[in-house]
Amino acid sequence: MVENQTTQQSISLVHNGQAVPIYIDDTGTDGKGLKLVAESVARDIQLVTDVLPVVTTNLNASETAIIAGTIGSSWCIDQLVEQGKINLSSLQHKRETFVIQVIEAPFSSIGKAIVIAGSDKRGTFYGLYHISSLIGVSPWVYWGDVHPLKAEELSIPIGKLSYVSKEPTIKYRGFFINDEWPSFGSWTMNQFGGFNEDMYKTVFELILRLKGNFLWPAMWSAVFSENGKRYPLANAELADAYGIVMGTSHHEPMYRSGEEWQHTYANYSESNAWDFEQNEEAITRFWEDGVIRNKHLESVITLGMRGERDSELGGTLEQNINRLKHIILTQKALLKKHGLEHAPQALVVYKEVEKFWHGTSDVPGLKHWDVLNDVMIMLADDNFGNMRTLPPAEDRNRPAGWGIYYHFDYHGGPRSYEWVNTTPLEKVWEQLTMAYEYGIRDLWIVNVGDLKPNELPISYFLELAYDFESWGIEQPNRTRSYVTQWAKQQFGHVMQEEDVEGIAQLLFDYAKMNGIRKPEVIYPDTFSFTAYKEAERMLAEAVSIEQRAERYLQRMPEAYKDTYYQLVYYPAVASANVKKMNLYAGWNQLYSKGLHPSQLANTYAALTEQAIKVDQELEHYYNHTMSEGKWRGMMSSPHVGYVNWNADGWKYPEVSTVAAAPASKMIVHAEGSEEGIIAGAALLPAVNQLQPEVRTIVISNGGTEPFDYQVSSDVPWVSIKPAAGTVAVSETAEISIDWQQLAESAEATLTIKGADQLVELKLTAQVVDLAELPQNAFIEAAGLIAIEAEHTSKRYAPSGAKWQVMEHYGRSVSALKVLPSTISFTNPAESPYVEYTVYAENEGNYQLTLQLAPTNPLSVDNRLRYAVAVDEQEPTIAAALSEAFTPGESRDWGQGVLNNCHTTTTEHQLTKGKHTLRVYVLDAGLVLQRVLLSSKPLPYSYLGPLESYCHKK
Repeated sequence: MVENQTTQQSISLVHNGQAVPIYIDDTGTDGKGLKLVAESVARDIQLVTDVLPVVTTNLNASETAIIAGTIGSSWCIDQLVEQGKINLSSLQHKRETFVIQVIEAPFSSIGKAIVIAGSDKRGTFYGLYHISSLIGVSPWVYWGDVHPLKAEELSIPIGKLSYVSKEPTIKYRGFFINDEWPSFGSWTMNQFGGFNEDMYKTVFELILRLKGNFLWPAMWSAVFSENGKRYPLANAELADAYGIVMGTSHHEPMYRSGEEWQHTYANYSESNAWDFEQNEEAITRFWEDGVIRNKHLESVITLGMRGERDSELGGTLEQNINRLKHIILTQKALLKKHGLEHAPQALVVYKEVEKFWHGTSDVPGLKHWDVLNDVMIMLADDNFGNMRTLPPAEDRNRPAGWGIYYHFDYHGGPRSYEWVNTTPLEKVWEQLTMAYEYGIRDLWIVNVGDLKPNELPISYFLELAYDFESWGIEQPNRTRSYVTQWAKQQFGHVMQEEDVEGIAQLLFDYAKMNGIRKPEVIYPDTFSFTAYKEAERMLAEAVSIEQRAERYLQRMPEAYKDTYYQLVYYPAVASANVKKMNLYAGWNQLYSKGLHPSQLANTYAALTEQAIKVDQELEHYYNHTMSEGKWRGMMSSPHVGYVNWNADGWKYPEVSTVAAAPASKMIVHAEGSEEGIIAGAALLPAVNQLQPEVRTIVISNGGTEPFDYQVSSDVPWVSIKPAAGTVAVSETAEISIDWQQLAESAEATLTIKGADQLVELKLTAQVVDLAELPQNAFIEAAGLIAIEAEHTSKRYAPSGAKWQVMEHYGRSVSALKVLPSTISFTNPAESPYVEYTVYAENEGNYQLTLQLAPTNPLSVDNRLRYAVAVDEQEPTIAAALSEAFTPGESRDWGQGVLNNCHTTTTEHQLTKGKHTLRVYVLDAGLVLQRVLLSSKPLPYSYLGPLESYCHKK
């Protein structure tokens, strides 16, 4: 990091208002890009010190200098090697690597130099930006307005200037700016006047700072290779100078943007039909012009063809496979004609193209077509972060390799999500390490939508791709430490360590909340208002996120508040507010419906409207005030109440108001019941001493006049707080049990009086004989046992496999998965298993429900099979997915990705007493999150019950 004064152990970059020069040789093949990156680093030094270093090609006399260049492209780097002053053998035969070394008297005019040498131009660029990171400049300096700490004197410890970088793990690493309207598109039109090189310069520098090298550009309305501001090809040639390898998306072949055909078809044909059978000659010439235009630029060339605007081709499976073969042969002929037959090429197996890849037993697919042997095959997730089928063992080592197209943003069914970060890093780790295990190691690209506010997951994705060894499969459960590292990079220079930790926890928590249920698909009825206090727990979570976000905003120095707002506060608070908005609307519905509507409905109607107003105010500040209007338009995506696959028809939750009666009217809502009562009796859910819960009674007013109420019990072991009071709109009484007064199970009657009305509630208190409970067993209560997956009594894995606890994964505390993800089992007797010890209250039929991650079949015959055995019984084999399950298509898939969960159930006959449940994993990829054993139907809740009591002697 930054040193505030020069010492013998450090090298000064700025001293007494003078900055060291940055020397480059701009005559080499990396010259234009090297000058751009060197000038960028010079501006970084200026950001810290207000002194701008000179970027020069002349080795003028200087006590200290920075010398940067690429082996074979920089005469001074090559001369230093020849003279034995620097050893660059560690860079030989490696891509994108660099060495930083301090050399005394490298040349006669230079006293000492910080030498940055790259194995290729990207290696050199990474080396230069490594200096920026050492002086405290975040990769998000532009895209997050992360300002470095100011210092008059700037130096770097010598120990940090002896550095050899690693070779990146994944060859091509980047992101896809997509679904860019209304947000990204509005912003770039406001800020730069279009999708031009001025805007893309900021994108290219971000990619390099994050050690990426690849980009699919925005394409809804833009044409990357024609939208240059100074001349048409300016975007593409600037990318090449920066060393950014360009591609085009899965449905944009041969360098051509999806928008180009309709703009230019008249140059090739009278028909605008994007149909190769009907318009083959015109489309072929259109593609050839794209090749001629871009062939001198470093690219990964997309092959194949889809329907216009990313639609299906139409036709039968056999027709489409044959059509694609003809198209690809035509494309390859064009590439050969123009000397590009050996250029990197990719075919993206996305959505229905997967069917064309695999084919059937009757119709061979493209999978083993030898024409594609030199083409990288890019597989995809299901648009919700779950990988689709992965390469079988016999195909993993194909010469041209494999790529992946992943999503942090999606415009499509069952519902779009294009707003803030909704992808927890634990999910990213689990799915991408699995992809890596299956041999996908050549190209990783992720759809990031508008780029903001996906800053954190973008950083993690590119770090995982660059340094898989440090963050991948051999380093589980490090996502929390990554978030802390990232938060420290953005705020560690201006906040205390405990506050940085708190910000990291906030980033972690809001992403998990959004991963459980995306904001676009939270509705007033998503969570239960009667079971397991789910709505109350969800509200407490949202309020906690809001309060903590506000705490750190107040502690943040004024100059950094907008940085914090865009990177942390807005996505966290706005997400929590959407959740609150729908919870309030749900309570409004609860208290406004039925025979006895309550004034409390009006309270929640007002809270809903207030949350709607907050949503609008948060967005307005982001779009108009934050960072002096720099990000105007960036936060414009609808994000509430989706009723279609896209935002069409979205709406804020609707609420009802209640016309109060012109008197007092007591309405009692007992916990667990939707209906309010004004007279008679009702039941409260039973309680037991194993997990002593507090039951609640809401006493509200259906009239305009306040009234006094009293709550009493017919037994002394019931505690009521408060037992009396005055109700204007509503009051809540909490009911608890003094278990020391109870020797056996008993029933209490609670009497609520008010407004000349009387209501009775029955409550059963269950006393369990602890002496008869087995050790380390989960105990049934109210017909239910709920267990978090990791709380096993035993785990077994055969040789070569292991169980991995994935902390914080999914909808609950953690999850269990068998690694490696490449192995499946046929026979339960040979497969990994986990055991749970349970205690059943009664003899009878029980349902065993497993809550699983929404994993897709990883091979054609994979249905996420598992097996269950009770005690010594023969295992029952079951499948979590039906034969009709189809990623991206079937209804059960859609429910799985919206709920972030698959559920699957088997039935078992149990006797009263202790039992061992054994769950075997057969098919690869299955992720176990929770185990539920129930003797009766469970009430609706989104997340399900809290974990049961486990008896520890």
